[in-house]
Amino acid sequence: MAACGNNSNFAAEYLQIQTKKTMKRLIGILLCMGLCLPLWSQEATEQTAHILFEGVEVKGDIYEFSEMLQKRGYKLERRDNNVRNFVFKGNICGHPTQFMVSFTRHSKTVYRLMAQMKRVPLDVLVDSLTVRYGEPYDVTQKGYQWQSATGAVMLATPEGYDPTLVVMDGAGVAAFKEEENRQH
Repeated sequence: MAACGNNSNFAAEYLQIQTKKTMKRLIGILLCMGLCLPLWSQEATEQTAHILFEGVEVKGDIYEFSEMLQKRGYKLERRDNNVRNFVFKGNICGHPTQFMVSFTRHSKTVYRLMAQMKRVPLDVLVDSLTVRYGEPYDVTQKGYQWQSATGAVMLATPEGYDPTLVVMDGAGVAAFKEEENRQH
């Protein structure tokens, strides 16, 4: 009889521990979603021709875009004009992150942002992106993809590495392709 009592105590304690873990996980997801919503937020009535990052349209030349990011609190770490990248540092989803902004050779048009999301749980990132873009249109072992009329967002999940977030603006990518085609 004592063994049965111990089993029910064990079960109750186990259930209590699992409930606490679930609540902590849920609170963490909700907190991160609250912190990340400005990252991907867009007013329902606002129509933009470019995808948004941190409430800023991914458009224009690298110098204008850089200025807009710096107004949002991101720090320009370095400029690498040879490979057409600027590297910024700041918080994404409440986590310190370094990310790279790529631009075209001649017009300096911004077309892509890439960030390696260190120490951010994958499920939190996927949930945050899903809140903004809906269910991913493509899910594979290698990652998740969301597409909108203004661009695409990809979350690459290579095994053994941190997830990599890629935000691509449709108009910027078109400018990149046009300039590259003129080169050849």
